[in-house]
Amino acid sequence: MSILAGRVVVITGASSGIGEACAWGFADKGARVVLAARRAERLDALVRKVEAAGGEALAVATDVTDEDAVDALFDRTIERFGQVDVLVNNAGIADSTPADQTELALWMRVIDTNLTSAFLCSRAAIRLMKPQGHGRIINVGSISARVPRANSPAYTASKWGLDGLTRALAIDCRAHNIAVSVFHPGIVATELGGGISSLPDDLVATPEDAADVVVHMANLPDHLNFYEALLVQNKIPFLGRG
Repeated sequence: MSILAGRVVVITGASSGIGEACAWGFADKGARVVLAARRAERLDALVRKVEAAGGEALAVATDVTDEDAVDALFDRTIERFGQVDVLVNNAGIADSTPADQTELALWMRVIDTNLTSAFLCSRAAIRLMKPQGHGRIINVGSISARVPRANSPAYTASKWGLDGLTRALAIDCRAHNIAVSVFHPGIVATELGGGISSLPDDLVATPEDAADVVVHMANLPDHLNFYEALLVQNKIPFLGRG
């Protein structure tokens, strides 16, 4: 039996893409899933499907950049399930705007969505996980935190920052048996990238491919941390010169 059976998993950005695929992946392992995103209708529909398949799920419409909304998300989770075992910080937005064309408001929106939200959710989760004596936080980063793409300073900074946050929390939380890790996906065919699904099949991963990695990272004994994973297409010139 999976260690995830009966455990409570909070997933942000759960209304589509990798987050939605994670909901199914964790539910298949017997976990109880809490689905957070801004699109309430999509979340409610996903909960109905998960429950129809025999799983347990809770939808909480949440703006993860809002401190009060994040606190409410975890309050609802405790009210329903009584604990939080795994947090998947998956909420994020993409942006490809050159620095000289990036307005401060856009910069702040990308940083808040991709980085500040992970801090707010992690902080709330850590406060609950410490008394339990175990927990796991998985941040969904990007290959851009290893090799940036052109004309994407806000997105690149947010993902490098998320990588740094992961490292800091992994150190701070290890004494409490809370494992903090990061998953860096390459090109995934989701709404986030806008049109990337039109690329050849051998240049993209599916949301399910990515979710399988996330679930695998969480499906470990509590004293182990699958600290870092990187998913990259063979034909993308990431390693060496292309």
